[in-house]
Amino acid sequence: MQKHGIIRTIYLYLFSLVGLAVLVIGLGQLIDLGLKIYIFRNADSNEMSYSVQPPIYSYDVAKTQVTDLKKQGDKCELTTDQIKSIDSWLQDYNNWLTSEKGRAKIDYVRQRRESQASSAISMILIGLPLYLYHWSLIKKDRKEKEEKEV
Repeated sequence: MQKHGIIRTIYLYLFSLVGLAVLVIGLGQLIDLGLKIYIFRNADSNEMSYSVQPPIYSYDVAKTQVTDLKKQGDKCELTTDQIKSIDSWLQDYNNWLTSEKGRAKIDYVRQRRESQASSAISMILIGLPLYLYHWSLIKKDRKEKEEKEV
């Protein structure tokens, strides 16, 4: 029986290939990120505009409408539950406004870039040792095989 069977050889080549693929993908992501940061600086400009867009529904308009509705009182025939609901909504809206004023603005482009860099580096840190270890075993097996044939 052979010391190194066909299953071992297939395993080594397969995991070398997997390690190399993971390494290449990680390096590709890092190169892509570097190109976007240093050369193609407008590549992420569409994402930058997302953080400065106004809300889809204007809360100030809604607040004005609700306040006007409350002032009408009996004319619009609101139930006590509806009035309580409006008051609750106004209170929630005011709390939201207060919390938004103190909140730091998020740089979504930087956040995505850091996430992509973290993912790429982790792929490299996994793929490189996986590839190098299995490829070194393949080279060792080849060397032993050549020495036996001589």
